[in-house]
Amino acid sequence: MSRISFLNGYFINHDQAMIHIEDRGMQFADGIYEVILFHNNRLIDNQWHLERLFRSLNEISIQLPYSHEQITTACLDLFKQNILVNGSVYLQITRGNATRNQLIPKGITPTVIMTVSSVKHFTENELDAGISAITMEDIRWQRCDIKSIGLLASSLCKQKAADLGYAEAIFVRKDKITECTFSNLFIVDSIDNLITKPLDNFILSGITRRRVIELAKQLNIKIIEEEIDTTQLLAAKEVFSTSTTLLIRPITSVNGQLIGNGKCGKITWQLIHAYQNFLNILED
Repeated sequence: MSRISFLNGYFINHDQAMIHIEDRGMQFADGIYEVILFHNNRLIDNQWHLERLFRSLNEISIQLPYSHEQITTACLDLFKQNILVNGSVYLQITRGNATRNQLIPKGITPTVIMTVSSVKHFTENELDAGISAITMEDIRWQRCDIKSIGLLASSLCKQKAADLGYAEAIFVRKDKITECTFSNLFIVDSIDNLITKPLDNFILSGITRRRVIELAKQLNIKIIEEEIDTTQLLAAKEVFSTSTTLLIRPITSVNGQLIGNGKCGKITWQLIHAYQNFLNILED
């Protein structure tokens, strides 16, 4: 069966999904995106994702000609057409195509793209081993709260980390931790407090971040939203990142230094299991 994608209201073969050569997404990174987890035929935290999608659109003044319900229906239909019961959907909305001009044109029709793919599941051993990370200067723009398709800085930094032998880069801005290249960051301190940077324009309001905070409250884990410096990061008992497709990913070494005992920690495991339970108790 051919892979099916969604483009501007139509379901078409993936290899035939083409956009105009002057689409502003390609020429100016003038657009936003969203990724939603799909588990057992259900979109996970879909309403939160759609609220964030429309917030990002509003921040850059793109008017989307679809409602929350129409987007949801299109996503579900796309999974059905690709015969997937688990995976993720990538949505991208650009301002549309127009003659190339630095000024933002009015009255053009947005380009709307949706694709689906499978999601990697990590084994207990992989989660226990965690991944390595390196701190790196945060060179991104100052509106990281907008889920922009302008991801070159994050991609370059993730590649640099990989070239140096690390799985991830942790961004630092004026000695304060912001987030990872494509995920939010949490640490566990010496007395088992869960700490993450408060929301502002330098980090994305992660949906998995939000869900983890809710789960931590249910587990009576104390949540602190405050700035984290590099000293606190390296002294942490546990460190992990969160994202829609990776969920909760333990980070067991930073800059070549082990975090805790170099394995996934107790609090992180509690949250991993709590998230797995959250997915399993959802009703169709």
